[in-house]
Amino acid sequence: MSNKIYLGVDNGNAYTKSSEGFGFQSGYTKSDVEPIAKQNLIIYQGIYYSIGSNRSSVQLDKTVNEDAFILSLPLIADAMDKLNIQGKADVFLGVGLPIIHYGRLKGKFREYFIREHVDFTYMGKEYMINIKDCRVYPQGYAAFVNIFKDYKDISTINVIDIGGFTTDFFIIEDGLINVSSCFSLQNGVITLFASIQQELFKVNINLTEKQIRDIILGSQPVLFDANVNSMVETKAQEYVDDLLSKILEYGFEFRNPTVIIGGGGMMLNKYIESSERVKYIENLDQYANARGYKILLEQELSR
Repeated sequence: MSNKIYLGVDNGNAYTKSSEGFGFQSGYTKSDVEPIAKQNLIIYQGIYYSIGSNRSSVQLDKTVNEDAFILSLPLIADAMDKLNIQGKADVFLGVGLPIIHYGRLKGKFREYFIREHVDFTYMGKEYMINIKDCRVYPQGYAAFVNIFKDYKDISTINVIDIGGFTTDFFIIEDGLINVSSCFSLQNGVITLFASIQQELFKVNINLTEKQIRDIILGSQPVLFDANVNSMVETKAQEYVDDLLSKILEYGFEFRNPTVIIGGGGMMLNKYIESSERVKYIENLDQYANARGYKILLEQELSR
């Protein structure tokens, strides 16, 4: 009999992450011939993919091409290795969608992943899998599942998921999503990076997204002076202030507990915590959604 794997996969526009704590930038370099560098190299259907070497363009509907599927293969390989699974494996995936797209796209996204006889090579090792089933869950709420027991006695909780392209936010009341409170803004951290890059182009400075992220997190790249760092930090603070103002316009009350989710939230943590608007926050890391997908997947399949 085949080995079974239950895995949560978060197919973010900025980063692809697994419930097992493995992730990389959501993109690849594609080649018909074997590249020099073998790191994070996938061979699938005779094509070479150097995973995480760049970021692909934003995709709201990830079923329009093979990108999300190909980027999920290293996560499956990593999970098989951690479980010491040899040979063929039957894979059961938990994935997610923003709440506002959930009802419209969940069936399509589920069918996109279910495939038989998938063979690929990752980092020189061969893998054979059947993706037997895939279940789709609401992004953000899945992350909250990780800490549900800590808040079960609190009636109203704000949840803000700061992603790559979108920021999704909603209210949980007595453990359930208030559907009328679900909103999404197309101003995730990719838009912050773009605004900083545009500002620096004016003075002939070209920063990568990784360099911007490092500055926001407190690192100081040696190639750039303090004025550049100061400008990046100022833009990050303006971004957070503007984001919180927009969320307030939708009727959210920041005196209620607020749970911040996602890599964007982790990156901007110090700016959010310093805001006088938010009274109590808890931050969940960039793998929280993926872990939540796995929890919900195992609960659903066990029933």
